[in-house]
Amino acid sequence: MPQSADAVIVGAGPSGLGAGLAMARAGARPMVVDAGPVVGGLCVTRRRGGFGYDVGGHIPFVNDEARLDYLRDLLADRLRWIDRPVACVRGGDLVRGRYLDQRPDGPIERAAEDGSAAGELGARFGLDFVDDVQRAYLEKVDGLPLERIAAERVRRLLLEQAAPDGFWFPLGGIGELMDTMAQEIVAAGGEVIVDAPARRIDLSSGRVHAVDVSVDGESHRIDTSDLVLAIPAGLAARMAEPAAPERVTPRVEMRAVAIVYLALPRSRVTPEPWIQVDDPHTPFSRAFEPINWSREMAPE
Repeated sequence: MPQSADAVIVGAGPSGLGAGLAMARAGARPMVVDAGPVVGGLCVTRRRGGFGYDVGGHIPFVNDEARLDYLRDLLADRLRWIDRPVACVRGGDLVRGRYLDQRPDGPIERAAEDGSAAGELGARFGLDFVDDVQRAYLEKVDGLPLERIAAERVRRLLLEQAAPDGFWFPLGGIGELMDTMAQEIVAAGGEVIVDAPARRIDLSSGRVHAVDVSVDGESHRIDTSDLVLAIPAGLAARMAEPAAPERVTPRVEMRAVAIVYLALPRSRVTPEPWIQVDDPHTPFSRAFEPINWSREMAPE
């Protein structure tokens, strides 16, 4: 283990890898560490019995040429254009677009913005349309009424996570993008170390001095003056020494999510790569078929 780095990045998901790659390409010597056995965080691709499947259906939302150039630089001909957007179930039929992509047909009575998702959507599309079309899915996914979901949540879904015509995807799954980013960091002079949980952040005198990382049961002190935290903020704050006040490290209530994969003896179920389902009695909210994302994800 190196004893120092220009910057230590805790967390090797897409955020941490992106930060490490930007630093390494700018001439710095970053070290990316992660407690997991592989890079990617939740953006990993598993393989079993000839099938490849992502842990969840991850769409790289690329809405401008700069981001597309970034992806092309990393993956070149390993990128595939998926020419179908997300679909959703309305009235028993599959329709193009997410629930948030649906639009009212006629005039609407706009609601007042109040900082909630209900107010944000109501101001855009009218509360009647929100209640009829958009509310059920968002509440099913988030587990909260729209009035308790922050407006920023739906603004990001509307503006940053829109793929109305389709999307680009790595042929080998989302994990191929993560692995390539890690390889590029190393090629540019940085370090990427997995199975290496950060245990302690030395913040004496109010500045970052070092990060203690555990590898094979041994603690290693990595001296650095720059730190990027690509893990939950509360978890990072609890590593701080001196300890942060409890009021800045509240526990965040999380929801458990189960991802179920079914291997079926047929070529495909639908041509859709991703389907949203808002019915509260249907025990899943999203369905996706990896073979519709890439032929490499499933055998013939």
